[in-house]
Amino acid sequence: MLMRSDVGQDLALSRIDRDVEKIPDYRRRLLAKQVNELFFFAPAAVAFSFIGSIATVIVFYDTGELQKGLFWFLFATIVMFFRGVVAFGYHQQKRPVADPGKWARLMVIGNVFAGIQWGLIGTVLFPDEHNYRELFTVLVLTSYVAGSIPAFSPVKWAHLALAVPASVPPAIYIFFMRDGVNWIGGGMSLFLIFCVLFFSYKQYQIVEHRLKVELENEELLSRSLQSNSTLSLSNQELKNRTEFERRAKTEASVRADLLASHVANTLLPIAECDRHLNVVEWNAAAERALGYRFKDVRGQHLTSLLLPAENQVAGRPAIEKLVGENRASTIAIPLQDNRGHRIPMHLFITPLRSADGSMARVAIIMAKA
Repeated sequence: MLMRSDVGQDLALSRIDRDVEKIPDYRRRLLAKQVNELFFFAPAAVAFSFIGSIATVIVFYDTGELQKGLFWFLFATIVMFFRGVVAFGYHQQKRPVADPGKWARLMVIGNVFAGIQWGLIGTVLFPDEHNYRELFTVLVLTSYVAGSIPAFSPVKWAHLALAVPASVPPAIYIFFMRDGVNWIGGGMSLFLIFCVLFFSYKQYQIVEHRLKVELENEELLSRSLQSNSTLSLSNQELKNRTEFERRAKTEASVRADLLASHVANTLLPIAECDRHLNVVEWNAAAERALGYRFKDVRGQHLTSLLLPAENQVAGRPAIEKLVGENRASTIAIPLQDNRGHRIPMHLFITPLRSADGSMARVAIIMAKA
C-alpha cells in the first residue's frame, strides 16, 4: 500500500510540474513566491541571530576572552546590518517584485557571511581551555543550523549557504585538528550535518511543491474569472437579444391581433382557406353577404360551396390556377348565396406562404362587381 501511495504521489507531482510549466512566465512567478516566503521569515531570523550574538559576546566576557568576543561581535554586527538592510529593502518593494532573483542572491550572500560568523566561534575562536563555552558553542551552532531550516528552505541554497560554513569547519576542527583525530566522533558529526542538510533539501522540495500548487490554483482562478467575465458578457448579450426578440414577438402579436380584428370587423367579405381551398376562416361580413354561418361552411371546398353549377367546370380550375401562381391576383366571377341568388363578385386572391416557401393559407376577399 505504501508503494502504491508513493507512486500515486510521484504521478501527482509530475502532473503538477507539467501543468505549471504551461503557465506564462512560470519560473519567475514561482521564484517570486519562494523569495516572498523567504523574506517573510527574514526579519525574525536576523533578529534572533543578533540576540544570539549578544548572548555569545556575554559568554566570551564571562570566560575571560572579551577582546576576542568584541572583534567577533563587530563582525556579527556588520553581518546583521547587511542582512537587515536587505530584508528591509525587500519589504519596501512594490509587489510583484521586478527581480526576485536579485533579492534571493543577496540573502544567500548574507547567509554565507552569517555562516562564517558562527563558524568562527567553533574554529579559531573555540576556547583553548576546557570550560562551559565549548558546550555553549556546540549548542549555538546546532540550534542555528537546524533551527533555521524552516526560515531559509523556500529558496534553494539559502539554508546551505548558512549551514555549511557554520557547521562543517567546526566539526573538522574539533574532531580532527584540535585534540587529534577522532574518527568516530568526527564521522558521526559529519553524518549528522549531512542529515540536517538532507532534511533541509526535502523541506525545500515540499515548499516548492506547495507553491507550485498555489501558482496553479491562482492560474485556474484567473482563467475561471476571465471565463466568467466572458460568460457574463455573453449572457448579457443573450439577454439583450432575448429581450429584443420578446419585444418583436409582442409587437408581432399585437399587430396580428389588430389585423385579425380588422379582418373580423371589416365590411368586406373575407374567407381564408387552406392550400386545398377548404374554408378555415370566415368573417361576419361573409356571413351577411352570402348567408352562410362559419360553422356551416368550415371545412367545405370554397368553389363547391359558392360557385353556381354552370360555373363549376370553368370557374374552379381558373381559381385553382390563380392560387398556384404564388402571387396576388383577381378574378371576376358570380357566386351563389345560400338562397341560390347569383351575386356578381370580384375575388381578390392572395396566397399566404410559410417561411420555407410552402403554401400555408389562401386569403380571398370578395367585393361586389
